[in-house]
Amino acid sequence: MELHNSEHYNEIAGALRLRARHSGDLDLARRLREAAIKHERHARRLEWLEAGKL
Repeated sequence: MELHNSEHYNEIAGALRLRARHSGDLDLARRLREAAIKHERHARRLEWLEAGKL
């Protein structure tokens, strides 16, 4: 199993936000932004774990 760091999840979030920005479908764009938020939160949690703050 491959482990990912916070940078990986931030990259995914950025890609999702880019796809949302260029999507013509408002509902799809909203769902992509929601997924990006989840990935950003996960990345922050990993950053805290990596820094030993959690």
